[in-house]
Amino acid sequence: MSLALHGHHVLLIATLTFATAVLTPNWYTSPDFQIKRNIFQICNTQTSCHWVLLPISNDTSVETIFPIIVASLAIACAGISLIGLLFGSWYIERFAGDIGSKWILILTIFCVFISFLLSCGVWSIMLTTNLHQNDTNIKYVRLENFDFSFWINIVASGCYLYSFFIYLITICRYC
Repeated sequence: MSLALHGHHVLLIATLTFATAVLTPNWYTSPDFQIKRNIFQICNTQTSCHWVLLPISNDTSVETIFPIIVASLAIACAGISLIGLLFGSWYIERFAGDIGSKWILILTIFCVFISFLLSCGVWSIMLTTNLHQNDTNIKYVRLENFDFSFWINIVASGCYLYSFFIYLITICRYC
């Protein structure tokens, strides 16, 4: 029971950390400080910001597809992480009543693993999408251009992975 509770606490921390990373606007700043990117907006310092999920044109190039994929992965990760928290809470409540339901724990493990993959997808696509953008005129990735939200998301990915292993140890222990 204590391992499942510990895994649940780590999953809660990972979910809150991921939500903080997604909602803060400091993901990437171009080397010339002209472009700022976050999950849902791309801002040009001379004009204004435009929302990623509301494309300006019918352009299907990499410049419009990757930001939409990143925003969609972030929304999916947050939703699945909340579902994992729900399953984890349900398992702890049922286990406390001596009705150990392993299938709920398996669903929780599945949700945590999918959240880990989606969280890694968000930061890895955000990392590589800057190579394909023409507005920055750079052909390499400099990690110093990524702000604290990017690094918070990497910490959230680590917390998801740690929670996954804790839940995996829990299910192996009770089988």
